[in-house]
Amino acid sequence: MGKSMIFTQLSSRYAEVSNCPGTTVDMLEGRVGGDRLLDTPGIYGLSRFSEEERVALKALQAADFVVQVVDGTHLPRDLFLTWHLIDAGLPLIVAVNMMDEVRRRGAFVDTARLEELLDVPVVPVSGLTGEGIKVLKALLGQSVRQSEQFRRMDGPASLASPLDVLLWTEEDAELLKQAGASPIQGSRTARYRDRRRLADQTASEVFLPPRRPDGMGRTVGDWLLTPLGATAAGIFVLLLAYYGIGVVVAGQVVSFLEQFMTRAVVPLLAGAVAHVLPVHSIGYRLLMGPYGLISAGLIDVLALLLPLIVACYLLLAALEDSGCLPRLATMLDRFFWRLGLNGRAVIPWVLGSGWTAMAARSTRKLSSERERTIATVVSAWTIPGSTQLGVITGLLAGLGWRYAMTYALIMVGLFIAAGTLLEQTRPGRPRPLLLELPPLRWPSPMNVIEKTRMKVSRFLGGSGPLFLLGSGIVEMMQVTGVLPWLTAKAGPFMEAWLGIPGSAVPAFILGLVRRDFGAVGLYASGLDARQVLTGVVTLTLSVPCIAFTRAIFKERGARHGTAAWLGSIALALVMGALTARLGLV
Repeated sequence: MGKSMIFTQLSSRYAEVSNCPGTTVDMLEGRVGGDRLLDTPGIYGLSRFSEEERVALKALQAADFVVQVVDGTHLPRDLFLTWHLIDAGLPLIVAVNMMDEVRRRGAFVDTARLEELLDVPVVPVSGLTGEGIKVLKALLGQSVRQSEQFRRMDGPASLASPLDVLLWTEEDAELLKQAGASPIQGSRTARYRDRRRLADQTASEVFLPPRRPDGMGRTVGDWLLTPLGATAAGIFVLLLAYYGIGVVVAGQVVSFLEQFMTRAVVPLLAGAVAHVLPVHSIGYRLLMGPYGLISAGLIDVLALLLPLIVACYLLLAALEDSGCLPRLATMLDRFFWRLGLNGRAVIPWVLGSGWTAMAARSTRKLSSERERTIATVVSAWTIPGSTQLGVITGLLAGLGWRYAMTYALIMVGLFIAAGTLLEQTRPGRPRPLLLELPPLRWPSPMNVIEKTRMKVSRFLGGSGPLFLLGSGIVEMMQVTGVLPWLTAKAGPFMEAWLGIPGSAVPAFILGLVRRDFGAVGLYASGLDARQVLTGVVTLTLSVPCIAFTRAIFKERGARHGTAAWLGSIALALVMGALTARLGLV
């Protein structure tokens, strides 16, 4: 635990720190002097059982040496991987992290004796306080040797490296195929038992376990694992999101910024543009027309999108940093099991970094191909990205809580229906949930702010220009007459099928770029309450946006991607029509 914090301390490059195990399958690269430093996904052993292990193993095969960050409060657990790395013949440094927490909780780690037993450098560190980081950084510049405790194993001559031989003896499928031979049956189980025994024996000589956490944190953490506590916490978070994002941010902050931009900033910019471009020119229209890059796009990005996504990211970062997400996954496990998933599926959805395309990529964290397929389709059809959800919350909160509740019930109902259908039609069963529960804690303000800053910067850098481009495309369509023609053609269908006037056509065009852009477009479409509800339901369920289409085809392949894409369009049209006819008056 704390691996990314150590990476940040060593490389001075921020790595997203999470109080939630297994939140990433990506690697982050930094520099220490002239050397490359890779932050791999967290793993507990060398194998290819999960995507995290496959990514980490690929990095280990090319590494000059390895720095293993172990949790000082759970040393016996992490020493299993330590001995696995030693058995693989990898030059190793062990950084015993969370030493401040070890002392605070009355535990003890004899790092000097541990260094003798492992025959590798062992450094006590704290990613939070910076303790031991200078010593660790100095070691990175030195030659790191292989431990004398390395136990060489016999294997096929075609396997050159000790790591490959080790994995072959543990019945790794890829290396069995490569070698064309098999080890003694049951060798994997035997070696795992031997390594677990060795880890426990080592820990018994150097480790005094900490006291169990007590006080309010332990009481609340245990309470959140009960049905009553989880339900109460869920209702509290939903009310906080509704009031904070929908009422305060959307109702007050967004309104103030929109008025300020419209009355003060846009006229000033319009005058500046008019000095450069003739008022009736195409260039002026592209910048200052009804859907222009400045007159519409800039206002929507800065006055509408930015406040909502900042509020949404702050809430998500606080939930993640507090340790609530693993508890949420634990409580939802029984419910998700009926949908062919386990509770771990909730983590990639919540931590989709603000858009469903990232959520689609995040399903790689799930254990099996079956679970990844179900999670991808369900997220494609029923789960809005966090930025879209922030905009939708702002839209519906202005209409009243009944509309927000109706939208939530529609999405939850479809989530259950889609998951149940896929669970019944896809062979197999979900794997049991195995998830470490980190300590419940108050979110770190610095960590929450830094996470939010990074995600907002990523959003503005990647999606801000796309939104402006989308506004420019819509304005060009207006100038060339394509938008009026499209409105005339599509408007009657939208009116008859969805009860939405043709004025909302630009919102659905923006939705082709990103779904949250389409939700923003509904703000300026002049729709009544039922039409807004119909519009957000239709946009949420449709998946024609470029980013998600690319991600889903890449992750699931052409056949599954096409099925999910077409299915979402059909589902959006059907549910949009039902909402228009049966929704609230």
